[in-house]
Amino acid sequence: MKRKQNKRKATKIFDHHIHKSCYYVYYDNINNTGECFQSKHSFYMSYHKVNLKEQLVEIAWEICKTESWQKVNMRLVAEKAGVSTTAFYRHFKSKTDLKAELIRRGFQLLYEGMKDVTNNFSGYGAHYIRFGLDYPHIYDLMFGSMDLDMSLYPDLEALSDASFGGIVKGLNSFIPDESENHVMIKAYNVWASVHGIVGILRRSKWQGKQTETLEWIENNLEEYLEMTTFG
Repeated sequence: MKRKQNKRKATKIFDHHIHKSCYYVYYDNINNTGECFQSKHSFYMSYHKVNLKEQLVEIAWEICKTESWQKVNMRLVAEKAGVSTTAFYRHFKSKTDLKAELIRRGFQLLYEGMKDVTNNFSGYGAHYIRFGLDYPHIYDLMFGSMDLDMSLYPDLEALSDASFGGIVKGLNSFIPDESENHVMIKAYNVWASVHGIVGILRRSKWQGKQTETLEWIENNLEEYLEMTTFG
């Protein structure tokens, strides 16, 4: 005589804190408060993970902290997030959109650290250089993405312009009596110096050829900028 299997119905409980996500649990896995608890009989299915877009950006950011942008691919990022590439493309139309998000985060981090040096011109420039040394691959995305159509990302263009604008503003506070043209020439000189020294210091470290002079510059960035700008 066959024993009848005891089939238990499943119920679906919507969590209003999670957009389009739901839990499927057996009735006997729900306590008297309506909360579900884990057991071997319960399972969870989520169509959209909470804050998935932010999670994907964070994963790509972590990769770019140690690797170049070329090492980032959609399958790898999706795999690390535990989702399919289809889920990835629900949040980003292309890899370029993901790049734009990383650049946006990079500028936000850069400017966040500048709040304390707004009125300190050499400190402003030194922070820029240290950022380039601490986040080399993010820095390259921010200032070397020539293939990014800025017209599609107007906020990024504004952020990029603001970085140069900060140098101009700082110079105006130090040399208020100079003509606008002279200030702009100085600003371009500082801009070139800042980005140039980032490249030189990075290259010397990678090649293991950091000289005593370069070591002094890295350890005395504020003084170096004052010497090269106003000396």
